[in-house]
Amino acid sequence: MIAQIEQGLRPALAAKGEPGPVWTLEERMAHHGVPAISIAVAFDGEVVWARAYGERTKGSGEPVDENTLFQAASLSKPVAALAALTLVEDGRVDLDAPARPYLKSWPLPDNAYTSANPVTLRHLLSHRAGATIHGFRGYHPDAPLPTSAQILAGAEPANTAPVTIDQVPGERRRYSGGGYQIAQLLIEDVTGMGFAQYVEQSVFAPAGLTLSNYDHVQSTANVAAGHVGGESRPIEAPGYLAYPELAAAGMWTTPSELLRLGSQVAAARQGEGDMIPQGLARQLVPTSVEQPGLGFGLNEPGDGMVFVHNGHNPGYSARWFSYADGRASVAILTNSDSGGDLIREVASAIGHAYGWKQDAFEERETVALEEEWKRELTGDYAFSADDTDALATITLKNGQLWIEGALAERSRFYPTARETFFIPSGLNIAVEVGAEGKVSALDIEGELRLVKLAG
Repeated sequence: MIAQIEQGLRPALAAKGEPGPVWTLEERMAHHGVPAISIAVAFDGEVVWARAYGERTKGSGEPVDENTLFQAASLSKPVAALAALTLVEDGRVDLDAPARPYLKSWPLPDNAYTSANPVTLRHLLSHRAGATIHGFRGYHPDAPLPTSAQILAGAEPANTAPVTIDQVPGERRRYSGGGYQIAQLLIEDVTGMGFAQYVEQSVFAPAGLTLSNYDHVQSTANVAAGHVGGESRPIEAPGYLAYPELAAAGMWTTPSELLRLGSQVAAARQGEGDMIPQGLARQLVPTSVEQPGLGFGLNEPGDGMVFVHNGHNPGYSARWFSYADGRASVAILTNSDSGGDLIREVASAIGHAYGWKQDAFEERETVALEEEWKRELTGDYAFSADDTDALATITLKNGQLWIEGALAERSRFYPTARETFFIPSGLNIAVEVGAEGKVSALDIEGELRLVKLAG
């Protein structure tokens, strides 16, 4: 089965009538410029296989293995949510009470948005607090690192703007690393401990995870260095950036340890084990995708509910998912900016081989669009209207829409409806329409919003 997967990488998605290619893992690692990838698969709570491929640093000849640590980026968030729920279990924090009284080191600003609906821990953990700051940039480990309060205040040496609340808490979901930074400070202020220490005590140790950590500098040499840019350049020594925004982006781990933790979350949902009580486990991962989960995203691919998260830091890309009933789970970590596309191809091969629907190769029906609407879709898209560098560009050639840029290598942009699209690598993209029916933005997987630039 492992050999079948290694020889059977394929795009996540294809248009019906246009069968996609099949590649080897070695071919696609070279194509995407990914020096190393680590994969683990579990069934019924047990890791059935784990393999690592490639080298810790490009050109070093030092191989990775199943115990090599990778920076897990935003996979840190569901682990932080789990740690926060242990405080709820102990009665030290109320999930639905205003969060402001718990914050001693930084005053959560009151404003017109929060006056009627105060921010709660549930809002923070479900990306519904209305908090700003999508993600964080990282720091060289030798540089001065800001405290949690300095990050939230946007005070030196923090390299991001202050975290504010600019929409009504609970009104809608908007992915926010800033919200998780508030949750990190809440945990620190309530416990009087550093966040890393508390997660070790409340999550890692009870779950039996001996390698996972939130350290700024790794104490072992068995670490996969991050690689950035189109040429996969190694990050300067020590080979990675530090993230004092630990809850949002700072965890180091292995695929096998992620699966052990995910399996215990799935067991807790069934009332088994002693990770957290069943009631709280079903707050973390609810019984329906219509309910907001805490930390994890939720998906219903057609063969059972799945809890899932992606991760992207400079130099690293990651994905972790588990069927909520615990029957199967996968974790994939890479040490490259360009690892996201490779992860989707590997996950597609795994799903195809085992016959499940999550992340598996799928053919979709497409629709025809009027030419005027195709032309309206073309243009450059970026984080904000003030940006000069586009992250994605949509073009029209011979009647076909294409998309390319930092978001994805040049790919067909397939419509499944007038305002919903996919690309073969697996991304689902919704088009936002503004005044006078003009395209205003792209929503990528509900996690990233790119604004259409003028001109």
